Amino acid sequence: MKDFFKKENKINMQSGQAMLVSVVLFLITSLSVVAGLVSPSVREFKIADDSIRSRQSLYLAESGIEDAYYRVSHNGTLPASGTPIAISLNGYTASTTVTDTAYNAKTIYSTGNVSSRQRNDELKILSGDGAIFRYGTQVGQGGIIFLNGASLTGNLYSNGNITGANGAYITGDVYVAGSAGSISDMSCLGGIAAGSACSNASASPNAHSYSITGSKIVGTAYCKTGSGNNKACNTTEDVPVVIDLPISDAQISDWKSDAAANPNNIINGNYTISTSQTIGPLKVIGDLTITGTPTVTIADTVWATGKILFSGNNGTVIKLASTFGNHSGIMIADGYIDVGNNTTFQDSGTAGSYIMLLTTSTCDENTAASPCSSHNAIKINNNANIVIANAEKGTISFQNNATVKEVVGKTIRLKQNVAISYGTGIINVGFTSGPTGSWTISSWQEK
Repeated sequence: MKDFFKKENKINMQSGQAMLVSVVLFLITSLSVVAGLVSPSVREFKIADDSIRSRQSLYLAESGIEDAYYRVSHNGTLPASGTPIAISLNGYTASTTVTDTAYNAKTIYSTGNVSSRQRNDELKILSGDGAIFRYGTQVGQGGIIFLNGASLTGNLYSNGNITGANGAYITGDVYVAGSAGSISDMSCLGGIAAGSACSNASASPNAHSYSITGSKIVGTAYCKTGSGNNKACNTTEDVPVVIDLPISDAQISDWKSDAAANPNNIINGNYTISTSQTIGPLKVIGDLTITGTPTVTIADTVWATGKILFSGNNGTVIKLASTFGNHSGIMIADGYIDVGNNTTFQDSGTAGSYIMLLTTSTCDENTAASPCSSHNAIKINNNANIVIANAEKGTISFQNNATVKEVVGKTIRLKQNVAISYGTGIINVGFTSGPTGSWTISSWQEK
């Protein structure tokens, strides 16, 4: 009997041990399964938390950028260039610096830091006003007039008619706007006229106008009606629309205000410059004449309420100050502008900078009375590759062969055998005018 009970106790003890081992193994397995399920959730939670804090850092950095940009654009208080500005949001801080990086250019750099998650943002801004030139030559309602043998190298967009003559040609694409727009008597559109030939070896530019008559076209003649051409009208395109000229009266008014902002830089009466000097900002209440052989450096906007005359028969040099960098400068006249022979225009030393000669004059050489006295709003007598000529209310005439960067006028008149061209062409031009010019964004990106 004793042996029986001993045997039973032994069996019970073995069963209990097996049960305990099973429970332990179950617990270990369960914990492993739970851990396997919880760990990804914890990781996802941490990733989500990092992502939220990272985005908060970016928003904080952008807030620093916006704060600094507001200060700059509204002439607010700023520390010295490169000194950090600290702003706090929800207990966290953004450190922002405003650095002068070039003439009238600034870089704003901001670092947001939320729980050691850092994000950086950079904004680059430029001071000054801009203009968009889409075509090398752009003409208003007065159109463009070619006399015998005159030519234009480049593209042309005109809100008024194109009137040609024997041997006249345009090498690029041509557009005349409006339902009454016309092109007439052009010896070659889209190429070079040579005797009876009209050809372009490298391309086939097209002509676009409601009406084209008596002309030769290298490419396609997109017109609704026409006669006497070398090609029939292709009527599939709509007639070009009238487009605004690039510079508004409001912009011109702002530039004039900049020129006259300092009373010490206002001259009453006509003013003649015959020695080398630096001018601008400057307002002349009268005529401004630059004569002889001086080198005149333009440091800021120049405005004459009368005429601007470059009588540089002996070699006048007009150049932009080096501080302009790749920005452009402006000379404004309310009267006509006359650029004499042997006047040379120079940029700031940086590619992409130009001198714009701008007049608000309505003058046309057919007006004999004062103040025009048979002068055009702008007359250019020589090569001026650094010049942008703008006379949106008057007539621009070219007397000799001229290379201009851009020409915009209500009317353009090319004298007999005169050839004009525009260099490589430009699209956006930034003008620097006065210390209170507006600030525009050049780039904004996370760094």
